Order: sequence, then structure tokens, then C-alpha cells
Amino acid sequence: MKWNNGDVVHGFNIMKVDHVEEVNSDVYMMEHIKSGAKLMYLDSADDNKVFYICFRTTPDNSKGTPHIMEHSTLCGSRKFPLKEPFVELAKGSLNTFLNAMTWPDKTMYPVASRNSTDFHNLMDVYLDAVFYPDCLQNPQILMQEGWHYELDKKDGELTYNGVVYNEMKGALSSPDALLNNAAMEKLFPDTTYNVESGGDPDVIPTLSFREFTDFHRRFYHPSNSYIYLYGDMDIENTLKYIDEEYLSAFDRRCVYSEVGTQKAFAKRVITEKNYNIADGENIANKAIHALYAAMTDCMTTKESLAIRILNYVLIDMDGAPLKKALLDAGVGSDVSGAYEDSYKQPVWSIVVTGSEPERQGEFSQIVDHTLRKLALTGLDKKMLTAALNRTEFILRENDYQGRPKGLFYGIRAMDMWLYDRDPIEALRYYDDINGLRKAIETDYFEGLLLKYLIKNSHQVLITMKAKKGIDEKKRIEVAEQLDAYKKSLSENQITDIIEKTRVLKERQASVDSEEALTAIPLLRREDLNREIENDEIENGRIEEIRHFHYDINSNGIVYLNLYFNLEGLSKKDIFYANILTRLLLSMNTVNYEYSELVRQSNAYTGGINFQVGSISNIDSDQKCTPYLIVKGKALVSNADKMVRLLKEVILHTDYTDKIRLREILMEEKANWDMTAFARGHTLCISRLLSYFSETGRYSETTGLSYYYFLSDVVARFDAISDEMISCLQRLAKQIFTRHNLFIHTIGSEEEKTAVNKFLPEMVSEMPEELGPANRETTCSNVVINEAFQTAGKVQYVAKGGNFKRHGFAYTGALRVMETILRYEYLWKKVRVLGGAYGAFTQFMRNGNAVLCSYRDPNLAETLKVYEELPDYLSALVLSEREMTKYVIGTMAAEEIQLTPFMKGERALAYYLTGNTRESRRKIRDEIVNCTIDNIRSLAPLVRSVMNDPYICVMGNEEKIRQNKALFTSILSMPK
Repeated sequence: MKWNNGDVVHGFNIMKVDHVEEVNSDVYMMEHIKSGAKLMYLDSADDNKVFYICFRTTPDNSKGTPHIMEHSTLCGSRKFPLKEPFVELAKGSLNTFLNAMTWPDKTMYPVASRNSTDFHNLMDVYLDAVFYPDCLQNPQILMQEGWHYELDKKDGELTYNGVVYNEMKGALSSPDALLNNAAMEKLFPDTTYNVESGGDPDVIPTLSFREFTDFHRRFYHPSNSYIYLYGDMDIENTLKYIDEEYLSAFDRRCVYSEVGTQKAFAKRVITEKNYNIADGENIANKAIHALYAAMTDCMTTKESLAIRILNYVLIDMDGAPLKKALLDAGVGSDVSGAYEDSYKQPVWSIVVTGSEPERQGEFSQIVDHTLRKLALTGLDKKMLTAALNRTEFILRENDYQGRPKGLFYGIRAMDMWLYDRDPIEALRYYDDINGLRKAIETDYFEGLLLKYLIKNSHQVLITMKAKKGIDEKKRIEVAEQLDAYKKSLSENQITDIIEKTRVLKERQASVDSEEALTAIPLLRREDLNREIENDEIENGRIEEIRHFHYDINSNGIVYLNLYFNLEGLSKKDIFYANILTRLLLSMNTVNYEYSELVRQSNAYTGGINFQVGSISNIDSDQKCTPYLIVKGKALVSNADKMVRLLKEVILHTDYTDKIRLREILMEEKANWDMTAFARGHTLCISRLLSYFSETGRYSETTGLSYYYFLSDVVARFDAISDEMISCLQRLAKQIFTRHNLFIHTIGSEEEKTAVNKFLPEMVSEMPEELGPANRETTCSNVVINEAFQTAGKVQYVAKGGNFKRHGFAYTGALRVMETILRYEYLWKKVRVLGGAYGAFTQFMRNGNAVLCSYRDPNLAETLKVYEELPDYLSALVLSEREMTKYVIGTMAAEEIQLTPFMKGERALAYYLTGNTRESRRKIRDEIVNCTIDNIRSLAPLVRSVMNDPYICVMGNEEKIRQNKALFTSILSMPK
């Protein structure tokens, strides 16, 4: 250990030292003597260093002050007097994570980088931002990030605008967000959890500048802070810098920010909660029933982990008894559960979607009866064991998809640290896993059911009803209120609003001075890594079938991917292939019931999933090959069980159970209904690409086209079920053949040997059929420029085209241009001036290019911004320092730490798409050596894309109707 208890290091008193094997780190808990700041350091060999500073922020209203403050602190500070230092960091840092986040009771500012100098710079900017922000003196920052009255001329319409205001209009458009808000309000009426920390758009415009600044003075003090450091760093100098540059300037003080504990009460029932649906949607089967239960504020980590396992066993896994009871009774079309332990009092929720309002009582009775029966007769011990194995596998694999694992350790620690409990215990799980394994043989889990659900009266039962016209009525009310307010103003007051609007827009459009920009520390181009990883992949055969293997230390886990060629299938058949991916492992096979298959999957693997995807040459969008991909992972000792399970599911699934088939399809449809708008940007981009790209047409068969198809087969299920079953049986035989297959494995030689030993057993049972004879493209799309009307209050606005069709070539400078557009042009025009939450762009190697806004209050205005982009590029002036900044920011993507699985997937993708090491090196060199002239020369390329006629929008039906002339087709979302 570096230090011992009681040591004082650069003003920090070492309060506790420990070692946590689960995260392979020595842990030091410290407190800054002068300021009272708390600090946790995880000393790890990981070079992906993490810092955050977190404040306990406990609002007592829904004006969104914590959320707006989170945005605003990053808009200039004492040492960094720029409009948006956060954006400047994003432009020119090698960060592996850079963001800020607001929870109901805390606000966190995390950064991560593998470069030591860069890490220090990021930490410095964030510390200065939270302790010395410009937003305390400049009301325009609150106007921009929070809300403001907007009026351009005396006879114009008075409106509200602001980044958070528009973001929350989008966030609170979804019924699940409204449901959660209603539940928390009723579950915790006497604590901070009863308000919306993100901000309610109806209340945000009541936030005053004085309230805003008072909030910072109250909560943003070191005595109310939690500082976290992780990774291989010069910790002595880091602590010295934090002490001398920041914390030593503050004296310890008492900050009242405690999260109260809600006293339990008798179960409350709420039925008068409505959510909006669009005019074109069907109101039938749109009710949502939910039971929320609050836990005690002193749960052990063992209990918390056990309830996660219970949630999975009872609700989330196929064949789960509570889920099955509700679906068998026809109460709804989908059942989900969630356990959230990032509150002082954790919350367990059970939600049924696709129901009718009058079935609330039946929902409640079935939940209560089923849980009591299970508590009395006992839970299935095999299911508990399987779920525990699954949980342990997830914890040990530590797969955060390339994001810094140290950050997630820190977030996990805050789940206890914030409530004055030992954060080190949040990182441990070995003893809890071992204890729960023994507890399965007792009535421990049944006891938890009794304690926290059956006998716990601290519950809220809520029904959300679908209703048309709510948002339109609200829009009219707000417009009338603003109109009445405007009429009440004097001429001088109106002039004042117009002037404030003008001055704000002028500030937003202005450019930081070169002197101010140089305040942000910057690396040099020489600091950038120009090396290209080899990513070689072995190419062999198993039973005469192509076998690709990526050799890497995977910590005893074998990853197995099976690719089945779908080339030549009709568009309808590809839709059915999508359905097939949802059915596999969820329906009975010849030898097993589906509940046993799921149990085996959890007991012996780290997960099995199925998906439809496509692969094309990296440099062309004219030809792609679709695949049904099977992915499995397991400990090397269980490789045989995984392969045999895959064989059973792929070759012997029985598709004839109509009741189960209907149940799965209704669950799938309900999930799409709940999530489609939240991922509107990805769905719009996919649809847009289908207008002009062959690869896009195949990809779109998993997007909105599939959603419409799914909705249709659910609606007509009784009439077409026999045809559907026949089609699924035919497709399974047609797809799962030796001829269509190639295999991909990831792991060391040991993992490769283990899986190769058992693969022949599966392959030998596969038929030899050649699959479909037709090898022509069958996913053509003729409709372009569509708008999809939703009940949402904001839009996703996408535009694109293909520049190679106009004779242009791809270059690495396009990557740098993307960074410039994302953090300069689109940031200013679409987010800052337009009020959208964000906008992004991608210019791809195959020539496809897209721009898309996110949670955007505008539509035509955003398209105009896109169209003016070429003029911006041709006139762009940047200093060499600014160009270097954008180059560095572009290279940040290369710093992400990939897991063994991600590296193996990348290597295969490089091979199959023809993305050679030489071509990657050429593009990296073009990025590192990019000049302003290279960027300006891209203007004609971008103009060619902007001149293409392709747009796609999803959003508010009234906004779409106002702009109907832009579209060839206007559609309602599936019913």
C-alpha cells in the first residue's frame, strides 16, 4: 500500500486503506482537511485513467435546476473564459469519456483519458468549471441552457426556448418517463425524489436567475463533494494539484443536502394519469399498469444483489412465473421488471404494457397471488442457480462496450457513498455471490419476497391511460398563456425581450477570441499514435466450413459467432428472419421446453443472442450480404454445453405453438411501441439510407419497415398464423445449413481448442441444402422523403445522400470535418441557436452521408442549416492551433479500450469488408496531417449530398403538418 491510515498527503487525511480483489485495485478513502472534500482513489494498473467530481444535489421543485446547472457550469469559468470549454475539450482532447450527468439526487462530472497530460487538462477544466463557473455572473448562460422568452419582432409570436427546456420536452414525451415520474412523486412525497430533477417543461420557465445561482452556492462546495480517481497515474502530483489549485481555497462548512428517508405508508392506487398518443394511433390496448415498491434505506449488498436475481427469475427471463401468470391471464402483451438501487431507498417495479385501464385490479391481484404462492411453495431452485450464474458471469466479464470500466466502478461506489455508507462495499461481490449460492438451498429468497413485496405496504399502483390530443391541448394552452403574457407587457417590456433575444443570439453566434481559446491546454500532433494494430485473423476450416479465429487472452471465456447467409431471401422472408431471431431460445424445441432452454443458457453461458445484420465492402454501398448471426459466450469449461444448446435451438425449435408464438410477438410489438420514439434518430437514419443505398435497404429491414410488418402480423395473427408457422419452418430449414454458414471464434488457443472439439457435433447435423436459388437484391424501396407522426413534442430531422455517386472519393479529412461540424457548426446552429439537444453527422467510406438532429424543436429551420453547410465549409477560417485541436479530437476515437470480444469482432469486420491495414494507415495519416485547405476542398462533396433530395423526419404531428410540402409521404406510427 502507498499509505497507511492516518497519513496526511497534500492536505488529504487517509481515512481507510483496503484492497478490492473484484476490481484488482488498492483503495484509499481520504478527506481533505481544510475543505472537507471526500476522495476515493482506486490504484489500478489500468492506463485508462478516470476522474469525477460529484455533488449531492437534492432539489425541492421541478424547475430542473440541477440539470440546468450541470449544463451551465461547463459554459465558461475563471481560468477558461470561453463560451463552452466542454465543447473545446470535445474538439481537441484524447478523452475516452467526457460528459456530465444528473440523477435525482446527485450531479456528476466525469472524464477519462489514457494520456496523462490530457487527463490532467480534463481534470483541471472540470474542477475550475464546477467551483468558478461564469454562469453565476452571466444570466445569458441560464437563458441558453435553461430557458428564455424568445421574440424576434413586436408582432411576432412569444415562445419559450432553451436546451434543457427542449430536451425535457422530448424526454417526457415517452409514457415510461411519465410513469416513472408519477410513481416517484407518489412513492416519495416527503423527499427530493418527488420532484423531476431534470426539469418539468411546465415548471422550468419559473426558474429565476437568483434561484439558479443560490442553488450553486448551496450545493457546489467541496464539503458537499465526492472526488473519485482511478487508474495508473502520478497520484502524488494529482493530489497536490487538486489541493493547491482548488480545495485549499475553501474552508470546511456544513452543507445540508441529505436525502431524507420516506416513512412507509399504506399502498396507494392511482388511475388518473394519462399519456399522449398521436391522432392516427389506436387507443385500444394502450394502458400501462405498474406496481412500484420502495425498499428500506439500509439494505445490504447481498440483499440488493438477491433482488436483482429475483427480478430476473420472476419477470425478465422467458418462462418467469410472474410474467407467465400475467400473460396467461391476458392482462397485457408485455411484462417487464426493474430494480433501481441508485436511490437511498431502492425501488422495485413491475410493469405491464398493452392492457386496458379496467384491468388494474386484476393486475394487482395476480401479482399478489403469484408472489404469495411462490413464497409459500418455494421458488424454482434451478432457475435461481441459473440466474445467479448469469449474474456472476456478467460481473466477472466486466464488459462495458469500450467505455472506461473505472468509471462504472466509480458510479457503483456512489450508490452507497452518497448516503454515507462505505463505497468500498459496493465494489465487492465475491462473498455475496458465494453466500447467495448457499442461500438457494434455504428459504432466503422466499423471505426476501415476503419482506420487500408481500408484507411491504410502501407501494404505489399506477395505471397510465392513452389519450389523444393531450399535447396539442397543452401546446395551445402554452401559446395562449404566452400570448396573454405578451399582451400584459408594456411596449418597453416587449422591446426588452426582443433586445435580450437579439443579444443572446449574437452571443451564441459569436466566436471566442484566439486568446480565450489558448486557455484550453492542447496536445501536439506529435503526441498522436500513428501505429495501426495488425488485427490479423486466422482463416481455417472446421468440417469443411470456413472458420475465422481471433487469438487473444479472453480470461477463460470463449466467444462463438455463427453467421448464416440470408442472400436471396425476399424482403418478406427477411422480416420473418427477424421474427425468427426473437423466437429462438424462447420457444420449445423437440427435446426441451423453452423455460429449460433459458435455464440452461443462464446456467452454462454468459448469454446467447440472435440478430439479423449485413456485411458489405467498406468502399461500396452497391452490394451487401445479409446474415442471421448467432452469438454465444461461455467459460471454456462450459464450451460443450453451449455448443449443444445452440445445436438444439437452431436445428430443433418447434414453431407450432400458436399461443406461445402470439405471446412473443405481442411482447415484441409492445417493446417497439414503448421505445420507438426514444430511438427515433437511429430509425430515421436507417430509413433515410434505404432511399438511396443498397446496404441501407437491407439494414432498414430491422428498422421502421420491420415495425410496420410486425404490427401487421400481430393484428392479423388469427388469420395468418398457419401461414406464419409454415414460413418460419421453411426459413429455419433454408437458413440453418452447412452451405450458408461460416464460424467465428475469439479467445486463446485453449478456448479455440475447446470449442473446436464440440463444433463438429453441431455442424454434422446441419443439412447440406444450398439455400435460396435467387441471389438478386429484393429489398428495393421506392418511397422517399417521409415524415413519421408521433405523439412526441420534438423532432429528429435527417438528411443525406451518397457522394461517390457524384464522383467524389473518401478521405480521412472527412473524419476531421465531422468533428468540426459536430462541435462547431451543428452545435452552434442546431443546438445553441436552434435549441435542439444535439446534432451529428457521419460520412462513410462507402459514400453514404447523413446529418441528423436529436430532440429538435425545429424542422424546416434545421434542414436550412444543413443546406447552408457547404457555404460554411468553403469560407471556413481556422488557425493552425484550431486545426490541430480538431485533429486531436478526431483521433480520440482511436483511444477507446476494446474488450477481447470487441477486438475479435473488429478484426473479422476488417477482413470481410476489405478494410486493409494499408487503407486504415492511409486514412489515419490523412487525419493526422489534415489542413484547413483539405477541409475547404470538401465543400463540393458536401454540396453534392445536400443537393440530393433525401430527407426523413420523425416527430410532432402538428409540426409535420405545418411542413407537409417537404414530404412525399406522411405516415402515422404503427397501430
